[in-house]
Amino acid sequence: MCYQTKITKKREKLEEHFKAKLLELDDFIPGDVFKAFDFPKTPVITRTDPKQIQLYQWGLVPNWADSTWNKNYTLNARIETLEEKKSFKNIVDNRCLILVNGFYEWQHVNNSKIKYEIGFNDELFALAGLYDTNGGVNTYTIITTEAKGIMRDIHNTKLRMPYAFKDLDNMQAWLHGDDIKPEFNFTTSPDLYKQQTLFGS
Repeated sequence: MCYQTKITKKREKLEEHFKAKLLELDDFIPGDVFKAFDFPKTPVITRTDPKQIQLYQWGLVPNWADSTWNKNYTLNARIETLEEKKSFKNIVDNRCLILVNGFYEWQHVNNSKIKYEIGFNDELFALAGLYDTNGGVNTYTIITTEAKGIMRDIHNTKLRMPYAFKDLDNMQAWLHGDDIKPEFNFTTSPDLYKQQTLFGS
């Protein structure tokens, strides 16, 4: 799955790379780690506003959900079951791009785990997502698929990876509902730190 992302690039870089203007300028603060369970607001581009970069909250809340909704279960969405899950099946056309220059995953080795930073040589790219609006709050989920390439070695328990795109044409294809294959030729920075427990930040 995908529960931590990185977006350290400044507004000017985002706008230049994705050919879009960033709204809510004062609210965007780049950072090394955005943790899903903190439900942060991060930069996205939606299908309906492809020339604007907006800040949406991680953790999808369907438009029909009430205040008891648990966003922990909609941080990610499996591409294979989008049409089946109540949370996603009615918004499969609400496509968006989550803008990042990296994400993090852990490789489990015996009783410890190794944290990897994963991306494309620290360059900007996008993760596929779906979004919805509830009570005026815009939220998103990150689409995941079966791990391929090096991700099968790193994410060696769940064997999942986020849908990722480097090329702007592929990003537009995702937004418009065309079928595309995700990138999986990631570069990695292993051994950021080792943990002697399977639990931790």
